[in-house]
Amino acid sequence: MRARTAVSTAALAALNLTVAALAVVPATAAPAAVTAAADVTAPAGFVGMSPTRILDTRDYSQVPAIRTVRPVQEGQYYSTPLATFCRSHPPQNCTSVVPSDITAVVVNVTVTNPTADGFVSLLPTAGPPGTRPATSSINFKAGQTVSNLVTVAVGPVDRAAPWLTLYNNAGTTDVVLDVVGYYRTAATDKYGPLTPTRIADSRSDGTGRLGGDAVRTYQVARPELGTADAKAVVLNVTTTDGSWESFLTAYPTGTQRPARGSNVNFPVGSTVANQVVVPVGADGKIDVYNRAGWVHVIVDVVGYYGPSGTGLFSALKTPVRNLDTRVTGGMLQRGATTAVQAVPTDGSVPNVLGVEANVTVTDVSDYGHLTVFPGGGQPPNTSTVNVEPGQTIANSATTGVTGGGTYSVFNHGAPVNVVADLTGYFVTG
Repeated sequence: MRARTAVSTAALAALNLTVAALAVVPATAAPAAVTAAADVTAPAGFVGMSPTRILDTRDYSQVPAIRTVRPVQEGQYYSTPLATFCRSHPPQNCTSVVPSDITAVVVNVTVTNPTADGFVSLLPTAGPPGTRPATSSINFKAGQTVSNLVTVAVGPVDRAAPWLTLYNNAGTTDVVLDVVGYYRTAATDKYGPLTPTRIADSRSDGTGRLGGDAVRTYQVARPELGTADAKAVVLNVTTTDGSWESFLTAYPTGTQRPARGSNVNFPVGSTVANQVVVPVGADGKIDVYNRAGWVHVIVDVVGYYGPSGTGLFSALKTPVRNLDTRVTGGMLQRGATTAVQAVPTDGSVPNVLGVEANVTVTDVSDYGHLTVFPGGGQPPNTSTVNVEPGQTIANSATTGVTGGGTYSVFNHGAPVNVVADLTGYFVTG
């Protein structure tokens, strides 16, 4: 019992994960994204970081603006700086963890201790009182701990740091934010879309489950993958058959493991996937750390950032819903593929080679998974969102698109409803 308590305390975002919520994504339909130039940020390159914690509403030392422990309230827009400390006396500045001129940030969002089924949305700024966003970033059920990678445009700079805003639609919940990268017009590393490729599966490659307080190293910069000069990689990391509630942290080889920060939080026995963006070590490798117990780890490479990439990122200042099968009236059937029209067909957003989306699955009756991939044809042998009966669960999807501006979602399980929210475009630059 003492060991379990110690793990729960140390794993800042690793509590017992229960069966997930009913569909609580806002059901408002939206057309395929039609955006004006003013609605997106300037095209920007990418800079990766090891996970850096900027917010934990359970820990006063991790609430940089107000130093007060308090969960996010129902219907509340909660703004926080991308910083580790803010001074209340002159100079009233914050200790920003990113440059002040970034356009968008990539954060791993963990929700824990929610008192009701609901969702949290990340936004650049707060909406009018009494309103709620038309899209969601992470869905949860009361008592659940769950994580998702989110890319979001940042709000105005205040007290020397960019800010962003959370919205919680139901009950109260604690929120943990770990910054893993950002976009900046001065940054030179660009996005390269890939056909998703599985590079590791401990269930079948002979490595076996990763033990507690242990690290496994993966070669991710590889010519055959197209990632030879990658400075950071975009992965989908799946955990399954875990013997204890725990979390994984990914970071570049040759660097110290972050003291705080997680990428994938998982409970005992379940299968959990999360997108991970991680810088690559000088040797072309990354390390993945498991806090406790034993767990199988599956790693799919879905994209990269580096000198040979061609995509600059423009974030939507207001995310747009591209697909909601609950509204269109047709669940995605077993073995079926749906094409998501992510790029306007009127030519108003030219030269798009990829998109950043949030894909949510709900009304799940059986175990299964969905695969997001760039175009038509057969889906790759990878997974994007893993589901269990009764769940509503989301995962970030960074994907290339066809010449017609679509990407594909394939369902490997029983019929489900699928919701896709667009958060930004990668444009040739």
